[in-house]
Parts: sequence; structure tokens; C-alpha cells
Amino acid sequence: MLNTSFLKLTKLFAILLFLNICLSCKEEVSLNFSEISIVEDTDATIEINIPKAEGATNAAKQINNTLNQFVNNALDINNLNSNEANTTNSIAAFKKAYLDFKSQIGKTLYTDLPAWEVLVDGEIIYKSETLVSIAMNSSINTGGAHSNLIFKFFNFNIKTGKTLQTKDLINDIPAFTALAKKYYDKELLSATDDRISAFNNNDFKLPKNLGFNEEGVIIFYDTFITGSNNVIEFIVPYTLANDYLNF
Repeated sequence: MLNTSFLKLTKLFAILLFLNICLSCKEEVSLNFSEISIVEDTDATIEINIPKAEGATNAAKQINNTLNQFVNNALDINNLNSNEANTTNSIAAFKKAYLDFKSQIGKTLYTDLPAWEVLVDGEIIYKSETLVSIAMNSSINTGGAHSNLIFKFFNFNIKTGKTLQTKDLINDIPAFTALAKKYYDKELLSATDDRISAFNNNDFKLPKNLGFNEEGVIIFYDTFITGSNNVIEFIVPYTLANDYLNF
């Protein structure tokens, strides 16, 4: 009788252990990434290198849709198809815009019209069990004196694929802002005069997007929109930032 009871208990324990392992495996979310590489040099020069979340999960789909939208927005120079989801269509539209422009203005030029260029690059700069941080940038040259540069951090919840905003990442924004301001002021002390004039502002605010790497929280400011291409970048180390982070 004792042996029978013992066997039943052993069997029950084994079943419970198995179920616990299964549930643990289910809770662990692993998201792998590969890279998309597109190079086009017919009519216009287009180079795209961005991460791609693998798998058919909703999280992977959401992440890929967001990154693809960044690419499509870069290609949409006339802001006509901002909701275009297909990169192939966006590339075709960019080439058509160039050819139409070339046809209209090319006859008035004494030299060949330079090909338009679009370079889009993305890199995973940090990945944990709960968050992946991706730096995206685009450079567009349609014949002007300066390329149009755009830089943006994307932070995703690995389990859901949701794009995380600052309010999702930081639990006490005023306190973290005060901490970041100390590093900002320190960075300006070693900056050149043109950078100081571009960024020195008494009304300090966090940038719209924060980045993450192995060292800490990346704070990045730029003046690309003005064509001056000045940047301020510094890192708030995790030893000081962890108390304010939700992820």
C-alpha cells in the first residue's frame, strides 16, 4: 500500500514538474533577427540595410511593419504615400519621381542630372529578454547642397512588438530629466562653439526618442533639420539610470 501511494505521488510530481517546464518555456519569449539588404542602382541609387524580426508572431509582424514604415517614409519624398506598406512599391515610386523630375528639368541643363540617392540603415544596438533597441537612419540626396538626414531610435517590447515611448520606458520622467541634464551640461563643456550655439538652451528637455546599449541610456540630439548636422550624444549609465527604468 505504501509503495502504491509513493508511486502515485511520484507520478503526480512528475506531471506537475512537466507542466511547470512547459509553462516556463511558453513564458520565455525569444525573438531572433536577420537582415534585409536591398541595393538598386538603376535610374536611382538605393541602398537599404535593416534588421528583420524572424517568425510569424504578432510581435515580429509589428516590429517589421514599423521598421518598413520608416524606410517607406524615407522613400516618399513627395509625402504622397505615407501609409504605403510595401517597400517594393515605395522604391518604384521613388524612381518614378526621379525620372519625372529628370524629364521635366533635364532639357534645361547643360550636364546630366545626378542620380538621386537614398541610403537607409538600421542596427540592433541593444537586446534583452524584454526589450530590443534599434537605431535607424536615412540619408536622402535629390541634388541639393546637403543630404536630408533623419535619425531615430525605436524601442520595442519583445513580447508584444509594441513601440515603446519615453513614458513607457521611464517611471519618473522629471527625475530622469534632471539626471540627464547633468550629463548634457558636462557634454557642452567640451563642445565646439557652433555646437554650443546650436544646443545651448535653458529649457532642457529629453529628446523624443531614447536609445539603449550595453552601457546605459543613449541621449541623442541633432540639428539635421537645419542642415548644420550638429549632434550632442551621451550615455547615462545603468548604475544611475536603473531606478528610473521600467524595462
